[in-house]
Amino acid sequence: MSDLSGTGRHLSPVELRLWTSFLDAGRMIEQALAADLVANQGMSHREYEVLVRLDGASGRMRMSELARQIAASGPLVTQTVERLEKRGWVTRERSSSDNRGIDATLTADGQAALASASEPHAELVRKLLLDRVGTDRRDVVAAALGEVADHLRLHRGSDACAIESCPLGPDGLPR
Repeated sequence: MSDLSGTGRHLSPVELRLWTSFLDAGRMIEQALAADLVANQGMSHREYEVLVRLDGASGRMRMSELARQIAASGPLVTQTVERLEKRGWVTRERSSSDNRGIDATLTADGQAALASASEPHAELVRKLLLDRVGTDRRDVVAAALGEVADHLRLHRGSDACAIESCPLGPDGLPR
Protein backbone atom coordinates (compact mmCIF):
# COMPACT_ATOMS: atom_id res chain seq x y z
CA MET A 1 0.00 0.00 0.00
CA SER A 2 1.75 3.14 -1.17
CA ASP A 3 -0.93 5.82 -0.78
CA LEU A 4 -0.78 7.54 2.60
CA SER A 5 -4.04 8.33 4.36
CA GLY A 6 -2.80 10.10 7.51
CA THR A 7 -0.89 13.26 8.29
CA GLY A 8 2.02 12.11 6.10
CA ARG A 9 -0.19 12.70 3.09
CA HIS A 10 -0.46 16.40 3.92
CA LEU A 11 3.10 17.14 5.03
CA SER A 12 6.31 17.04 3.04
CA PRO A 13 8.79 14.31 3.99
CA VAL A 14 10.92 16.87 5.86
CA GLU A 15 7.88 18.28 7.68
CA LEU A 16 6.71 14.81 8.64
CA ARG A 17 10.18 13.90 9.88
CA LEU A 18 10.32 17.08 11.98
CA TRP A 19 6.88 16.43 13.44
CA THR A 20 7.40 12.76 14.29
CA SER A 21 10.93 13.37 15.59
CA PHE A 22 9.60 16.12 17.85
CA LEU A 23 6.86 13.83 19.17
CA ASP A 24 9.16 10.85 19.70
CA ALA A 25 12.02 12.78 21.29
CA GLY A 26 9.74 14.81 23.55
CA ARG A 27 7.88 11.76 24.76
CA MET A 28 10.98 9.65 25.38
CA ILE A 29 12.94 12.44 27.08
CA GLU A 30 9.96 13.24 29.32
CA GLN A 31 9.60 9.56 30.27
CA ALA A 32 13.32 9.17 31.06
CA LEU A 33 13.45 12.38 33.13
CA ALA A 34 10.27 11.48 35.00
CA ALA A 35 11.47 7.95 35.80
CA ASP A 36 14.83 9.25 37.00
CA LEU A 37 13.25 11.87 39.29
CA VAL A 38 10.92 9.31 40.86
CA ALA A 39 13.66 6.71 41.32
CA ASN A 40 16.41 9.00 42.58
CA GLN A 41 14.67 12.03 44.08
CA GLY A 42 11.26 10.72 45.09
CA MET A 43 9.38 13.39 43.16
CA SER A 44 7.38 13.55 39.96
CA HIS A 45 8.54 15.56 36.98
CA ARG A 46 5.60 17.94 37.44
CA GLU A 47 6.56 18.47 41.09
CA TYR A 48 10.12 19.19 40.00
CA GLU A 49 8.88 21.66 37.39
CA VAL A 50 6.74 23.49 39.97
CA LEU A 51 9.78 23.82 42.25
CA VAL A 52 11.91 25.08 39.34
CA ARG A 53 9.30 27.66 38.29
CA LEU A 54 8.90 28.93 41.85
CA ASP A 55 12.68 29.11 42.28
CA GLY A 56 12.94 31.11 39.04
CA ALA A 57 10.29 33.53 40.30
CA SER A 58 12.20 34.38 43.50
CA GLY A 59 10.34 31.65 45.37
CA ARG A 60 6.77 32.92 44.94
CA MET A 61 4.20 32.84 42.15
CA ARG A 62 0.48 33.13 41.73
CA MET A 63 -1.12 29.73 41.16
CA SER A 64 -2.80 30.84 37.93
CA GLU A 65 0.55 32.02 36.53
CA LEU A 66 2.17 28.76 37.60
CA ALA A 67 -0.51 26.84 35.70
CA ARG A 68 0.04 29.02 32.64
CA GLN A 69 3.80 28.55 32.71
CA ILE A 70 3.75 24.78 33.03
CA ALA A 71 0.86 24.46 30.59
CA ALA A 72 -1.37 22.57 33.01
CA SER A 73 -4.93 23.00 34.21
CA GLY A 74 -5.64 24.83 37.46
CA PRO A 75 -6.88 21.67 39.20
CA LEU A 76 -3.78 19.71 38.18
CA VAL A 77 -1.49 22.44 39.50
CA THR A 78 -3.53 22.60 42.72
CA GLN A 79 -3.15 18.83 43.22
CA THR A 80 0.59 19.04 42.58
CA VAL A 81 1.05 21.97 44.97
CA GLU A 82 -1.03 20.14 47.61
CA ARG A 83 1.39 17.18 47.41
CA LEU A 84 4.34 19.55 47.71
CA GLU A 85 2.67 21.26 50.69
CA LYS A 86 2.29 17.91 52.47
CA ARG A 87 6.04 17.40 52.07
CA GLY A 88 6.76 20.87 53.44
CA TRP A 89 8.31 22.04 50.17
CA VAL A 90 5.69 24.66 49.26
CA THR A 91 3.12 26.77 51.09
CA ARG A 92 0.03 28.52 49.74
CA GLU A 93 -1.24 31.88 50.88
CA ARG A 94 -3.32 34.79 49.68
CA SER A 95 -1.72 36.72 46.87
CA SER A 96 0.45 39.57 48.06
CA SER A 97 -0.60 41.68 45.07
CA ASP A 98 -4.40 41.68 45.29
CA ASN A 99 -5.71 39.25 47.95
CA ARG A 100 -8.03 37.54 45.43
CA GLY A 101 -5.63 34.91 44.17
CA ILE A 102 -3.42 32.35 45.83
CA ASP A 103 0.38 32.36 45.70
CA ALA A 104 2.55 29.27 45.96
CA THR A 105 5.77 29.88 47.90
CA LEU A 106 8.89 27.74 47.91
CA THR A 107 10.04 26.81 51.43
CA ALA A 108 13.61 26.23 52.63
CA ASP A 109 12.95 22.48 52.53
CA GLY A 110 11.65 22.84 48.98
CA GLN A 111 14.80 24.73 48.00
CA ALA A 112 16.91 21.95 49.53
CA ALA A 113 14.96 19.26 47.63
CA LEU A 114 15.35 21.21 44.40
CA ALA A 115 19.07 21.75 45.01
CA SER A 116 19.52 18.01 45.55
CA ALA A 117 17.66 17.11 42.37
CA SER A 118 18.84 19.85 40.02
CA GLU A 119 22.41 18.78 39.26
CA PRO A 120 21.62 15.15 38.34
CA HIS A 121 18.53 16.33 36.45
CA ALA A 122 20.56 18.86 34.45
CA GLU A 123 23.18 16.22 33.69
CA LEU A 124 20.51 13.87 32.34
CA VAL A 125 19.01 16.70 30.23
CA ARG A 126 22.50 17.33 28.90
CA LYS A 127 23.05 13.67 28.01
CA LEU A 128 19.58 13.07 26.51
CA LEU A 129 19.12 16.32 24.59
CA LEU A 130 21.81 18.98 24.65
CA ASP A 131 24.73 16.75 23.67
CA ARG A 132 22.65 15.34 20.79
CA VAL A 133 21.79 18.77 19.42
CA GLY A 134 25.32 20.17 19.62
CA THR A 135 26.45 23.64 20.60
CA ASP A 136 26.29 24.99 17.05
CA ARG A 137 22.52 24.37 16.72
CA ARG A 138 21.24 25.02 20.26
CA ASP A 139 20.32 28.67 19.72
CA VAL A 140 18.37 27.89 16.55
CA VAL A 141 16.47 24.96 18.09
CA ALA A 142 15.80 26.89 21.33
CA ALA A 143 14.54 29.93 19.42
CA ALA A 144 12.22 27.89 17.20
CA LEU A 145 10.73 25.84 20.03
CA GLY A 146 10.54 28.98 22.20
CA GLU A 147 8.44 30.73 19.56
CA VAL A 148 6.07 27.77 19.40
CA ALA A 149 5.79 27.57 23.20
CA ASP A 150 5.30 31.34 23.59
CA HIS A 151 2.55 31.34 20.97
CA LEU A 152 0.72 28.41 22.56
CA ARG A 153 1.19 29.85 26.06
CA LEU A 154 -0.36 33.12 24.85
CA HIS A 155 -3.54 31.22 24.05
CA ARG A 156 -3.54 29.39 27.37
CA GLY A 157 -3.65 32.79 29.03
CA SER A 158 -6.66 33.72 26.86
CA ASP A 159 -4.73 36.63 25.40
CA ALA A 160 -5.51 37.84 21.92
CA CYS A 161 -3.37 36.43 19.15
CA ALA A 162 -1.91 38.81 16.59
CA ILE A 163 -1.54 36.10 13.96
CA GLU A 164 -4.50 36.38 11.59
CA SER A 165 -4.22 32.84 10.26
CA CYS A 166 -3.87 31.27 13.72
CA PRO A 167 -6.11 28.20 13.99
CA LEU A 168 -6.44 28.50 17.78
CA GLY A 169 -9.16 30.26 19.70
CA PRO A 170 -8.62 32.21 22.93
CA ASP A 171 -8.91 28.97 24.94
CA GLY A 172 -5.94 27.43 23.08
CA LEU A 173 -8.14 24.93 21.25
CA PRO A 174 -8.55 24.72 17.47
CA ARG A 175 -11.39 26.85 16.14
